[in-house]
Amino acid sequence: MQQDGMLKVRADLCERIDGLKASISHGSISGLCDRASDVRHLAQQYDLRPVAEMAWRLESRLARGERGPSVINVLSLMREATECGRTDPQAASAWAAAASARLM
Repeated sequence: MQQDGMLKVRADLCERIDGLKASISHGSISGLCDRASDVRHLAQQYDLRPVAEMAWRLESRLARGERGPSVINVLSLMREATECGRTDPQAASAWAAAASARLM
């Protein structure tokens, strides 16, 4: 994909992540899970492994009914991963490690 196209994908992901963050306190769990799943699928479609990994973690937390600081932290990590530019498996592992350290 050309760089301009990937910039649009990343901008779309950031917008979706920001929208999720804004609706955490009042959105329905099923709706939030659906939106997180949409982010994960979009990230997977464009091989953005770190973002897909964070979205999977978000889905898990939301499915357990979490809405507090840990969910906000996952969303922040997702946004950072979206903006970092790396998509390789090592980057996904690094983001997973960061999430584990940050969310303990």
